[in-house]
Amino acid sequence: MHFHTGNLLTSKDVIWSFEQAKRQSDTSFLSKLEWVKATQQFSFDIRSSLTDIQLLDHLTNLFVLDSTFYQSHANLLDTSPSIILPPVKTLPISGTGPYLIQQYNPMLGIVVVANPHYWDSEPEIKFFRFMRINKPQSRLFALLADDVQVSYGVPNETAADLEENTVKNLVKVPSSDVIFLTINDKLSPILENEKARKAIHLAINQQGMLKYILKDNGQVHPSVMSLADNTLMGGKDNSSKEIMPEYDLDKAKALISTMDIPKTMSLLVKLDDLGNTKKVAEALTKMLKRIGITVVVQEIDSDDIWRNTNLYYDFTVSTWETRLMSRDNMFENLFLDSDLADYLQDKFKQQGLSNNFKSQAGYFKSLQQNNWVIPLFYQDKIWAQNDKFNLQEIFSSNGIPYWSLFKIKKQLEISSKKEK
Repeated sequence: MHFHTGNLLTSKDVIWSFEQAKRQSDTSFLSKLEWVKATQQFSFDIRSSLTDIQLLDHLTNLFVLDSTFYQSHANLLDTSPSIILPPVKTLPISGTGPYLIQQYNPMLGIVVVANPHYWDSEPEIKFFRFMRINKPQSRLFALLADDVQVSYGVPNETAADLEENTVKNLVKVPSSDVIFLTINDKLSPILENEKARKAIHLAINQQGMLKYILKDNGQVHPSVMSLADNTLMGGKDNSSKEIMPEYDLDKAKALISTMDIPKTMSLLVKLDDLGNTKKVAEALTKMLKRIGITVVVQEIDSDDIWRNTNLYYDFTVSTWETRLMSRDNMFENLFLDSDLADYLQDKFKQQGLSNNFKSQAGYFKSLQQNNWVIPLFYQDKIWAQNDKFNLQEIFSSNGIPYWSLFKIKKQLEISSKKEK
């Protein structure tokens, strides 16, 4: 296998890339990799406390780079691109991928061309221009005007109209992007009562939120275990084994009437880029009002404020998403690096599980079953395209597009006829 420069990829490049990765600010995925040592030109050993599955999952975060190229172009590692500098028109990156960078501007986008020496044969599409368009409405206009052929991040509220009234085609990709509700008993001890939490959950219409907030562009599952079992991302469907969340307002009112629950409670919302957590908070406010609970909502977008205050509200709403695929890796990320981490660590500490990961994973399952932690719904990633590409076929099991697989449908049809 060769890099874009033509240099041969060897074990010394793996070791050099590993050392460079350890110098970066976020090295959490490397913390359990003790060392990497070359054994031969094309082989190396890794020492780690991770299982094989966990290790391979973590190593998807390590990109092997051309050590010879970068050591002779050290400025490329130390100089951050700027919009005031002219676009890069010489090779700034030397990897092993199917496309070479032809032009790059950090604020505008990137132009790539097919690598004729790609190890897995040259891609059919010879040229891509990836454009950065930050506003969803601007992306939509660019798509409708045919300035772009594919657009990412179509807003839920425009998806149905786009599909029904234009010739554009939507591709909905399941993702791990989940919105969580947590229930905390620090301010209101009555919430320690399982019946109180059950009543609150019964009052929440998750399917209704999926319909009206996401326009059905998502899924409802009772547990994150579905994600860990890979049923969301194209794995074997075991939904028949799941007990789906129940919505029953009459039952909720009946349970609430038997206990002295506070009439006013607090909700902290971590605002997300799509604006969906805000909509969820508004929906929850209306739903809980129907069982006699007035919710006072506090919205924030600061990580620091969240970490300092999230344990002091009756409810919190936040999002979580991961690219990791191993069950243990996903849970470790959720337990340590997510917006739920403080809440979960507090729960684990109360149970004496602070240093026992296996027990933490088991207890997390019970937190969902007992309505402490409620995954409200999962959000699909919505792409739109001119209906002449195989966009729906290029995504990996965790929703990453592999552009080397991107093809024009007409070419596929011609190839099919020739084979016949």
